[in-house]
Amino acid sequence: MISAYGSRRSPAWLAAAGFTAGLCLSAGETRLRLPFDVFPGAVYLALFSLPALSRGDGPREGGADFQLGAYLGPAYTPASDVRLTQPGGTDLLSEGVPWEGKPFRPPPYYGYRAILWPGSGKLGIMGDFTHIKAVSIKDAKVRKTGMRDGTAVSAEEPVSATFKRLEFTHGYNLITANLLRRGEPRGPWLLPYGGVGLGIAYPHVEMQRADLPVETRTYEYQVAGPAFQVLGGVEWRFGRRLSLFVEYKLSCAAIRGDLVGGGVLATDLCTHQLPIGIAMHLRPRVAAAP
Repeated sequence: MISAYGSRRSPAWLAAAGFTAGLCLSAGETRLRLPFDVFPGAVYLALFSLPALSRGDGPREGGADFQLGAYLGPAYTPASDVRLTQPGGTDLLSEGVPWEGKPFRPPPYYGYRAILWPGSGKLGIMGDFTHIKAVSIKDAKVRKTGMRDGTAVSAEEPVSATFKRLEFTHGYNLITANLLRRGEPRGPWLLPYGGVGLGIAYPHVEMQRADLPVETRTYEYQVAGPAFQVLGGVEWRFGRRLSLFVEYKLSCAAIRGDLVGGGVLATDLCTHQLPIGIAMHLRPRVAAAP
């Protein structure tokens, strides 16, 4: 996707810094709460995507480029409100339910993507599949309002008082179509990009009430709502057909899961991610001119 662009020096330190930051994060606590609390997602997005929105003529190498990629990395899902409605007088709102992502425990956080840059312009399209886990922290106390089986709930109680299982261990998987824009190359090796995407959430809904038998458990994949994401990153082309990339991505999904026996489990999940991956290009990179 990138060729040599004259004698400008390639800032390899930029790629090294990005990959080092990602690796340092991936080695830490799996909840990854601190980095995203201190540095909001907007800061990550700006750092990675603003170079892709800079003025310029864009990449000067002609011809289309198609690439296939895969990625891993750290991911953190902040707390969200969960609404449970069921027959028999249950309409319960649990406020600020905390989630664990466990991105490096099986099944890990991962994704696959395919990108087409149609020609020498700046715009491209990407199909993206992302697998993100979200497991409720059941011993956390949260504020609850509403009715449970026809009885008013306490003002504050553990998540486990209502839910024996509340998680998307097999992912609140996202399938999105994305519009990308690439910026001016940084030397012959680095290419910044940014993008926005829309799609669907295809979660594995796992919910069981604490006071009901296992036969009432919901445990199935569902198309459960719309999804949206924004991203920005940098790609390092290190071979004729290979490249590495690191990016920041914020993905959000409105999940409305149908429950066994009737009722709905509803929550809106957003996840901060730092994907680190490798891509294979079907079109080889043009060798630098002597």
